[in-house]
Amino acid sequence: MTVQKKWGFGLGTIFSLIVVYFIFLYSRDHGWALLAFISKWYLIIVGGLIALSFGIILLVLLAAILMFLIAMLRLRMLGKKHRQKSSEYVDIEYKVKEE
Repeated sequence: MTVQKKWGFGLGTIFSLIVVYFIFLYSRDHGWALLAFISKWYLIIVGGLIALSFGIILLVLLAAILMFLIAMLRLRMLGKKHRQKSSEYVDIEYKVKEE
């Protein structure tokens, strides 16, 4: 049985982004254009994928919270309507006439 690892962003990815960022700064200061170009595009692509992943997660959480708030408001409105209908009654006392 072979276990294949799919795409994943973990601590190693963040560490590699930090290392590549310092490589980019060092190569830019020393005038190494090719290494600066490659490291810049690595940062853009991998950092963009991580930012896209976080953005999608945040959008899903925002949509879930929004749906939850809408559901809570609808339940509150339903409760107010139910209370208004139940308060519209007449309290009558009556006696049974015995013959």
